[in-house]
Parts: sequence; C-alpha cells; structure tokens
Amino acid sequence: MAGLAAAAPGAWSQGAQPKPLPAMKAVGVFSLLGDSVQATLAAEAPALFAYERTERDNLDFKGIGFDLIALRAAREALRRAQPAARVEVFRAPAALTVTDQRAVATGAANAELPDWMLKTLADNQLTHLLLVTRARGTLAATTGDNYDIGRGTVEGIGFFMDTLYTMKNSKTGELSSGLLAPYMQIKLTLMDAQSGDTVASYDIKDAYAYASAEGQAKADPWTFMSTADKVTALRDLVAQGMQRGMAQLLQGGT
Repeated sequence: MAGLAAAAPGAWSQGAQPKPLPAMKAVGVFSLLGDSVQATLAAEAPALFAYERTERDNLDFKGIGFDLIALRAAREALRRAQPAARVEVFRAPAALTVTDQRAVATGAANAELPDWMLKTLADNQLTHLLLVTRARGTLAATTGDNYDIGRGTVEGIGFFMDTLYTMKNSKTGELSSGLLAPYMQIKLTLMDAQSGDTVASYDIKDAYAYASAEGQAKADPWTFMSTADKVTALRDLVAQGMQRGMAQLLQGGT
C-alpha cells in the first residue's frame, strides 16, 4: 500500500460523540464487497447433510450484485445529505478476499490506501472517499421474538449454520432443530482524501435466525431456504443495512 499525505490521526473515532460532517465537494464511493458468500458452520456441530464442510468456506454466487446494491444506497444517501457534492462510484479492479478488504480498511485508518485507489482519487479530483468493506465480528441473529442468538464469529456476507440449536415457533410453539442465519458484517469508512483523516466510520452488523418450516427433528440448515430465497435474503440484508448504516455514518457515526 502507498501512503496518503502524512497527517495526524483523525479526531473522530467510533464511540466518540457524533459531530456534523463537513461539506464535501467530490466524494468517491469504493465498494470492495464483490459477489462471494461466506458459509460458516458452528465449530462444535456435526457435519451437515447437504452442506458437508465443517469450517468457513466461500461460495460463488455470481451476479448477486452486492457492490451495485451498496453503491446505489451510498450514492443516494450522499446526494440527499450533501446535495452540492459530486458523487462518483467505483468497484475494485479485482475480487478481494475478506482478509484483503480488512487490510484496506486497516490501512485507511493509518492513512494508507492501495495504489489503484490513490490513482483513482487523483484522476477524479476527489476530496473525500467512502470505503465499503467486509468485516469480522460476533454473530447476533435476531429471532421473531427479537432475541439475539448465536455462538460464533462470522465475516463478510453469508450464512451461519448450527445443527444443534433448538428453535421455537413463536406462533405455534412447535420446536425444530437447527439454525440458518443470513448475516452481514460491513464496515463504512469516510475519509478526507487530502489529509488522510478518518472523518467518520460505522460498522453494520445484521443477522436473523431462520428455522425449518417443517419442524424437522433432525435438521439440515442449508436446506431451510432455496437458492433463490438465499440470494433474496442476502440482497435485502445488504440493501437495508446500507440504508441504515449510511444514515448513521452521515450523522457522524456511532
């Protein structure tokens, strides 16, 4: 990575009191999400039937469109909040792993960015940049009763599976075995392109629990949703999460 202009660390950091964002002239939104989907199985769970891997894996959902969803949401939010600003959107020239994306986000916090991003900033005369990257964190999946459940660490966008978890239907009281949780862990980082300061940042963490519709005694969580429903669930999760995350970010973050 090449460094931005040397600068003191940004005065704002996540967890501090929000402050109004400065007026921005030209903002470049860089979504590095790509199309991969992570599948994570609870470490202590036995092997699944349809999905037999026992550790985190990347699945290729070509054309799922995470970048387009994120860029559209970010552009619309920026245009509402900063109507005088020019907003440009960009994707990575090549797919980046979750680890690579976290490295970019970490580098940004230290006023460092990849060469291709620095060139894009200069060529387009951007005053600010917004990074959209995958992150890693603890799962907290919301149930129909608004309880947060889960017992694993997840990263990026994908599905968490647990064959040992018992779910209760809030309407019928019926018990079923197994848990499938669509989730997203995304980091938003807004930076000043000249100084390298982080202006604001926000971590989007969303997940919800999905149980077997048939109340199976022996669960295969990967089969709880069809492929089409999996794609729809993740797209909706990213779209809704980005809308909420951008609103928080543009208020100064939390």
